[in-house]
Amino acid sequence: MGKKEKYGSYLCKIGHFDIRQKIIMPRTMKNNRGDAMKMSGSVEVFVYQGKRQVAGPFKSHKLAIESAHELLGKNTNGTSLTNSYE
Repeated sequence: MGKKEKYGSYLCKIGHFDIRQKIIMPRTMKNNRGDAMKMSGSVEVFVYQGKRQVAGPFKSHKLAIESAHELLGKNTNGTSLTNSYE
C-alpha cells in the first residue's frame, strides 16, 4: 500500500500541517443474489502532521483548513494567526 492510498492525496500545507483527502469514487457492484447495486462515492479530508493524523475526517476542505489554522494557533503559545499579522 502506497502513501497515497494510506494517507490520501496531498492538497496543501498550513504551517507544518498537511491537508490530505481520500476520494472514494461511486461504483456499481453486485450483491450475493447477482443484483446490481450502486455505491455512492465520498470525500474525506484530514489534517496530518507528518504521518500522524491530527484532525478529521472533515466533509470539506474549508473545514479542514480552518481546523489546521486553529491547531497552528494553539501550537504557537496561544497567539492567533490573525493577531500576529496586525
